[in-house]
Amino acid sequence: MAVIAAIAVGLAGGAALGGRAEAVTAPVPHSQSLAAPAGDTPDGVDLDQDGRTDLAWPQTLGQRGEDAYGSGAFGASRDGGRRRHNGLDLVAPVGAPIRAPISGIVTRVGQAYAGEPELQFVEITSPTTRYSARVFYVGSSRAPGAQVTAGEIIGRAQDLGRRYASGMTNHVHVEFANHRGAVLDPLAVLPASPRSADT
Repeated sequence: MAVIAAIAVGLAGGAALGGRAEAVTAPVPHSQSLAAPAGDTPDGVDLDQDGRTDLAWPQTLGQRGEDAYGSGAFGASRDGGRRRHNGLDLVAPVGAPIRAPISGIVTRVGQAYAGEPELQFVEITSPTTRYSARVFYVGSSRAPGAQVTAGEIIGRAQDLGRRYASGMTNHVHVEFANHRGAVLDPLAVLPASPRSADT
């Protein structure tokens, strides 16, 4: 019940998620039932008690703290206070396995930045919860249309060193939105206590 209450708090989030360069998309049937079993997923939670994990941590090495580029916290200041960080940055060594934060259908795979094909994002939409999640800076192992279960490996963390040469902690960036496109705080959606290691 605490998880569901926390998600309700997250629904008060603000702006809609924008598009990204060169994305490949797939449609999501809102009534489709996913057949994949929950399996052994790290710190997953079954919201609707149907025996399948609905939410899980993509990486469990902790939040990116302050570095030369600022904080990895949700809502942290960006561009001198002109905008807010719409996601949560999770520490991820280069090559670390990255897991699906929600069960659903891979709706988009694309480049986080034009001209940098190795820095991809994977978007997953859940027909059950109607949440969307995007995980950035991965080398995707899934294509649009694939069904994934929360906690399933969807790719590997990529090296941010070239793009952020002044010293950014290597990480993946995770965003959540509800069915209206309102941004949600990942800490209000994900399970409360991730494991200490995921590699």
